[in-house]
Amino acid sequence: MRRVFACLCLLSTAILPLAAQDDRGGEGRRKPGRSAWFACTSLPKDFENPTKILAGETITELEIPRYMASDPVKIPKDGMLRLVAEDPDPSDPEKAQFRILAEAQVPEGVREALIILVPLPEPKDDLIFTAKVQNLAKFKGGDRLYINLSREHVRVRLGKDTVNLPPKHADIYKAPALTKPTNIAVLYEFYHAARKEWKIISGSTVVLRPTRRNIFVFNGGSRPGQIKKHKILFPLPIETPE
Repeated sequence: MRRVFACLCLLSTAILPLAAQDDRGGEGRRKPGRSAWFACTSLPKDFENPTKILAGETITELEIPRYMASDPVKIPKDGMLRLVAEDPDPSDPEKAQFRILAEAQVPEGVREALIILVPLPEPKDDLIFTAKVQNLAKFKGGDRLYINLSREHVRVRLGKDTVNLPPKHADIYKAPALTKPTNIAVLYEFYHAARKEWKIISGSTVVLRPTRRNIFVFNGGSRPGQIKKHKILFPLPIETPE
């Protein structure tokens, strides 16, 4: 059983290329501290929510919404954030010990991070999620962040623009300057390698809003040639924890 004080093997994975970006803006323009938000593609049936986040020596209770980013938490100096479950200590019932359910290492240069929890097909010791770290630098109001966690090539057509997403990559659709909600046609497709053709996932007309950002995570389905799309709403403004 893996405990917080045990030797840890990190399973967090940075998504490229955006996770490698560094916000090098002037210090005077930065908000104090660094912040992270949690989101999930799905939650296990028996998952206790609100959950607990361990940052340094601080425990924070946090609700993980299904279709929205969580409230922000402060990133500690070492950049390590752990989602933990609390159990009584068998040797002393009045004390608690913690099982690590997921962990993520936020790189030093990343000031605003999204941590995406993806359930493991089978738990690995106490771990039930892998944690994908996504840098939120340059993710502004009206933008749409697309993250492809599948093994297939995905593309998104937004009006006349196309966002290409190779497997395990992410990219941002930069919305035009918005002063009011604006409609745009969107088509989601993936490349079916066996059939050597592009297949439609879904299509619709959506509304870009200057007060909102949306995140879309693409995952492989339960069988080959199937892609699942999960939407996460991320409103503005960002509130950085003290």
